Parts: sequence; C-alpha cells; structure tokens
Amino acid sequence: MNWDDLRILEICARNGSFLKASEELGVSHSSISRRMTRLENRLKVTLLHRSAGGVTLTDAGLTIVAQAEKMAQAALNVKNTTEHAASLAGSIRFETIDSTAFNLMDYLAEFTSLHPDIEIDLRLNQQMVDLSRGDADVVLRATNDPTEDYIGHHIANHAFGIFGSVDLINRYPAGTPLNEMPWVLWSNHWTDQWMEELGLQPRVAMRASTAFGVLQAMQAGIGIGHMACYAMAKRDQFLCLHAPKPQWDLQIWLLAHHSMRRNQRVMTFNRFLRRKLIADKPLIEGKVGSAARPLGLALR
Repeated sequence: MNWDDLRILEICARNGSFLKASEELGVSHSSISRRMTRLENRLKVTLLHRSAGGVTLTDAGLTIVAQAEKMAQAALNVKNTTEHAASLAGSIRFETIDSTAFNLMDYLAEFTSLHPDIEIDLRLNQQMVDLSRGDADVVLRATNDPTEDYIGHHIANHAFGIFGSVDLINRYPAGTPLNEMPWVLWSNHWTDQWMEELGLQPRVAMRASTAFGVLQAMQAGIGIGHMACYAMAKRDQFLCLHAPKPQWDLQIWLLAHHSMRRNQRVMTFNRFLRRKLIADKPLIEGKVGSAARPLGLALR
C-alpha cells in the first residue's frame, strides 16, 4: 500500500470533493480520482461515495481515515521531536494573517540575522491552519478558542476600530455620519454583526477576502472599514473614526503543536517573537496610536 494514498483520502474527505482536494495538493482532480479508485481496488472496499455534489466517506472509509489520522499524528510527533530537534538550523513554517505579517517584518529580519541557519517559511492564510496535520510549525492567530492540544501564549487582546484614510475623510464635510460614507467590508461577512450592533447600514463600495485586501482598498480611498488597531498603528495616512469596543476584541495567540516542546528551533523562535509582541501590546490593544484618539464621528 502507498501510505500517501491514505493522506490523500483524508484530504478528499475533509474537502468534500476531488476538485477542492486537488487545489490543496496541487495536482489534477482526475489524478486524485484515479488514485482513490486504485486504493479501493487494492483494499477491495468502497471508501468514498461519489456524487455530483462531491464525495463523502463510507463506513469503511471513516474507519480507515480514523486510523490514518492516528498514524499521521504519530509520524508528526516523531518528526517534531527528532528532526534536528536540538539544532538551531533548518526551516520554520510560520503562519499568520497577511496584514499582521507586514508589521512583523523588522522582527523577522532581526531573527534571521541572529540565526542565519534558520529559514523562515512565511505562510499567509486567512483561516487557522491545523497544526496537528503539520500544516505549520508556528501560528500567530486572533482567536478566542485556541485548540486545546496546542501550546503557546495569549499575547494580548487584538482590538479593532473603524478607520479611514485622511484623503477620503477630507472629501466629506466635518462631522459627516459614518452611515453616509462608503465602506469596505470583509467578503466573509464576519464584521457584519458589529455593523448591526452599531446600527449601521452604510453603502458598501467593496468587499475583500483578505485583511490586506481590505487594507489596500481603504488606503486607496474606496471606503472606510473595520480594521485591527495593530495593522493601523504605524500608518499615518489613516484616522480612527470610532474607538475600539471591548466586545469586538479577539485574543491573539502565538501557538505551536504540543509535540514541538523539545524542538529548540521552534521554541527559540517563539520566545523571540513573544518578547517582540508583548512589547507591542499597547499597539495591539489600541492603547496608543490613532486608535487612542478617535475622531468620534456620528454613527448615523
């Protein structure tokens, strides 16, 4: 048996289709379909229900994937605790959201200068990756519900305010209500609840699917929008229109999988970045910078 086929089976089941699995794996969906058919023929059992809507696991498939996940977890634990675990050399796959990453570049540059034998593989992702699958070694992520088997630190409370570019704000008379300005919102609608709480029903000029996309649209003067105070902390071309509200906060965590406890490369990186981020805590929580001096424009 090709054990890699079991990994592909799990990815197919998780994504619910050969097409989405192919996008994650970077191979054609027809190739994945053929491999799954060969695996079923080899095992003499049907593992996947195929339909126009996608694929789902059969009972046999569920059993095999459960065992494959245990094998993958065991392999990951061995890899993380033995592969150059005591060495300050090799690669660290560091995952975070794009707008946060740009604030960290000076820190990452300092780390690579201190540890020239460590290569940082920076991965930008809008969703929390699965460390138990080995998708990354370290994540910096805003979440109020970190996975229990991860180790790490709650750095700060990630504050969010409403910001707009100086150029855009100057196009409107002083005191213009926020509802009368154009907005840039997130494609996944995750800030819509905040809008409802504020009683806002503004004109939406654009939606974007990434934090940096929202930020770039705001910078271009397309609209105002919700944004993390940390992303705006050092950007003089933006003003805070509405102060952060505690109920908008998300905890920001620096996390690694528990099997990384003895990996000196990863632990060294975590300690370094944790110190830098704790020093930035007033910026992350909106205690200093433009977020601490909102214009306080009317909501309606």
